[in-house]
Amino acid sequence: MSEQHINRAAPLEVVAPMAVIDVTAPARWPRRRRVVAGALTVALTGLVAATVGWPLAAAPLWSALTGLVVVLSSVALALFVPRAGEGWRPDFGCAPCAAAGLALAVAGPWLAIETAHQEARAALAAALAAAAFTRKVTEPPVCAKP
Repeated sequence: MSEQHINRAAPLEVVAPMAVIDVTAPARWPRRRRVVAGALTVALTGLVAATVGWPLAAAPLWSALTGLVVVLSSVALALFVPRAGEGWRPDFGCAPCAAAGLALAVAGPWLAIETAHQEARAALAAALAAAAFTRKVTEPPVCAKP
């Protein structure tokens, strides 16, 4: 056998890449944002419960979807809170993009409250809240030059 044939016949060794976790890395979400996200979640939950009630047993799908809306909208709104050391001016990033994300984050809970106990509308509200969160997470820090 030739040397080239022997090398091809040798079994391939598959090595999975190892993830390196740096425990000293700063938290991705500053404390400010986590606190605001928690406070907004509690406030929006209270707002939904106070305005239309929260019938967990009577409307479980609506309750689950509305809970998702509350969490996603709270997190999306918390992303406007600036990081530590950046002052208290809201982190709008690219202003036109941020306006759309802000409108979607507010529209989700509003729609869930306005059309209470309708599963289809709660699903639409969840889609709006998910779009707000996705938009805020993926938007550029500054607007691109035309």
